[in-house]
Amino acid sequence: MSETQKKPLNTNLQANVQETNKNIINSDYIIKSHELIQQGYKVYLLAQGTNVPYVGSKGHLDATNNVRKLTDSFLKYGANSNIGISLADTGIAVLDIDKHSTNGFQSLIQSGHTLNLDDEVWDLTPRSGAHVFFKIPDGVRADELKHNLMAGVELITDKITIAPSIKLVNGIEVEYKHFGGDISECSVMPDWLVKMASNVSTGGNRQNKRVPRYSIDQRINMMINGFDVGERNNQIMSFAGWLLSIRNIDPNLVYELVQKINSYSAVPLPDKEVNSIFRSAYNREVKKANGGR
Repeated sequence: MSETQKKPLNTNLQANVQETNKNIINSDYIIKSHELIQQGYKVYLLAQGTNVPYVGSKGHLDATNNVRKLTDSFLKYGANSNIGISLADTGIAVLDIDKHSTNGFQSLIQSGHTLNLDDEVWDLTPRSGAHVFFKIPDGVRADELKHNLMAGVELITDKITIAPSIKLVNGIEVEYKHFGGDISECSVMPDWLVKMASNVSTGGNRQNKRVPRYSIDQRINMMINGFDVGERNNQIMSFAGWLLSIRNIDPNLVYELVQKINSYSAVPLPDKEVNSIFRSAYNREVKKANGGR
């Protein structure tokens, strides 16, 4: 008797539901997501093995602290979906140190800075990089921190993929691995990192001029290739704000350009979401022009 004959397909609805519930209960991803909610974070799902939201979902904009709602999402997309948390309004920033295309660890050493990861809360990423969690100090605003710090080193303040998610590396599934306890137990950003990420000059006279989040080269790349998956919201906000800050430029022209660039993206954002981001960028620039922050 073949193995298939020994174990025929179970067409009993109740038995299949019980099997599904068993998978849900035993899923490390669901267990971890519930722990994160208990710690006070909002969780969202990503396509298994990727950092890309499921088709039809809104990625970190779907982040929730409602256990029932999140469980429904797991039932819809799969119990082994990758998970991420929204960093908005958490007071947490993540130092993303790459070790793939550029060695961010080496960049930090060359800049005179080192991190003892034994003392930090962090995730080892699938390509041997690190996501190091830090509390943002009192008096420092997350939306005023620079994103690109140096080659292979970024500061992330909007969203982050969390262990035990996996990613395909050269066709092999590799896990994110967590070290150092709960995220809420992470250290406060060291002074050198605050200074490096600050939008205010730290040498000579203090200046009020903002340091661009993206370089001219990066913005040119956006115009040619569209906005990057995982960075689309930030890039639209930054690109639109950059152009809207130019005196006497027609906002309608900026909006049309943003829509055009979005259409070049590998995964364009829905028009409704682009509209919302553009409106936020426009309102922020109007407020700044009127003397607000």
